[in-house]
Amino acid sequence: MRVTSLQLTEFRSFVDMEPIALSAVNVFIGANNSGKTSVLRALYLLQQSGDAIYPDVRVGSETATVRIGLEDVSGLNWGSLGNGLVTITLNSPNRRDGGVQINFASTNGNNYGLAVLKAEEPHHFVVPFLSKRKTATYQEDIRIQFAMQVTPSMAYLPAKLSRISNPSFPGYEKYRETCTAILGFMVTATPSENGQRAGVYLPSRETIAIEQMGEGVPNIVTLLADLALSEGKLFLIEEPENDLHPTALKALLELIVESSKSNQFVISTHSNIVLRHLGAIASTLVYEVSAVPGRMPTEAVIRAIEPTPQARLEVLRDLGYSFSDFDLWDGWLFLEEASAERIIRDYLIPWFAPKLSRVRTLATGGTGNIEPTFTDFYRLARFSHLEQAYTGAAWVRVDGDESGQKVVAQLRKCFPSWAADHFNCFSQSQFEHYYPSVFRQQVAQALAVSDRQKRRDAKKQLLEDVRNWLDEDQTRAKAVLTECAQEIIVDLQKIESQLFGN
Repeated sequence: MRVTSLQLTEFRSFVDMEPIALSAVNVFIGANNSGKTSVLRALYLLQQSGDAIYPDVRVGSETATVRIGLEDVSGLNWGSLGNGLVTITLNSPNRRDGGVQINFASTNGNNYGLAVLKAEEPHHFVVPFLSKRKTATYQEDIRIQFAMQVTPSMAYLPAKLSRISNPSFPGYEKYRETCTAILGFMVTATPSENGQRAGVYLPSRETIAIEQMGEGVPNIVTLLADLALSEGKLFLIEEPENDLHPTALKALLELIVESSKSNQFVISTHSNIVLRHLGAIASTLVYEVSAVPGRMPTEAVIRAIEPTPQARLEVLRDLGYSFSDFDLWDGWLFLEEASAERIIRDYLIPWFAPKLSRVRTLATGGTGNIEPTFTDFYRLARFSHLEQAYTGAAWVRVDGDESGQKVVAQLRKCFPSWAADHFNCFSQSQFEHYYPSVFRQQVAQALAVSDRQKRRDAKKQLLEDVRNWLDEDQTRAKAVLTECAQEIIVDLQKIESQLFGN
């Protein structure tokens, strides 16, 4: 089953929202209290009941209506209904109690009255991962009825882990692999006085309970367990970035991208990382939710973010992303160290390949940062619909040592459609070997320093000395660089030709 559209009337902060389309991945951005949560809560009504839903009727109204387009309705406690429109009506004169009606109008003309979907496996459709998912205590009773519950709370995590951490349980391998990849260890269920607790075994056979771990660990583990077991489900995820380190967040987002092939996601966020990663999928729909100024109670409106570079980059700027000049460059040259970037940008390009002044040079700060930085660049190009403009207009150059050769090989593997020479190593193991020969002894001394920080300081001072020497006499500097940096000059001129033609 898939959700195809959503429309809200007198529901929370929405007065009369125009219908919006929903895809496999849908990202909602906006300021706090703008109405993002209302979108998730509306969809959750498919599976949520009880008095907690009546405050969702807008202040000043007695009735709220949620219309949800669905396709391929089958396999749930509703039976096989095909495609159609679900209308959920909340009637509450006091916003404390009332009644709920759920009707389904199929595309073939039939109408049905429905009950709320079951919130237990395998009959559920919605997997809620909302902002109030944290729990003060975890239920240590792992009986089957707790393992099968689908709730917005993480209280039943031990029961769920007791199943999925068993190697014979379907989904175990996927959970183990993703948990280990993202966290570095697998969280399982461990014996306790009252049943089992979520935790990790140490080599000593002692355990660390999940309550003793970082705030982000329960969030990741809960979502990983659900993703490993789900197919054809609707995930409602509120602010996945909460309590997660950017590295773990990116790994989790990659898993969501992969899972979107068989599940649907509606996600609210304040994070430009979330937006860039998920928005890079061609089919992702991005919506901005905002409050009408001066209206009380708050009145929300939704607008679709157009798939144009200008619109997409403006959204990133609103979320604090600093790559605001992304669409102003003709190409990109990614380099390993600041020393290479400064010499190439300030001297070699202006003197020997001047057309490349329209190319952005960027130092990543080490070979370990090259691949993730270039991948982020490529993902941003896809997100902002500039992929066609920048495919073939970016180059990576790193030192020719072992780590440089490995990262070049990895990039060529990850981006097979790019010409191999867009990812290359210099022949020298360190860029400083291309400095004028007058600095040969100083180069050897700087590179011989074993302490990392002291070596960094020595290379920084060396760079300043070289720059001062080059600035003293440009005629001399050009002549010397023509000889000592000939390899790099030829490479830059080749890039210039590839980008602009002869």
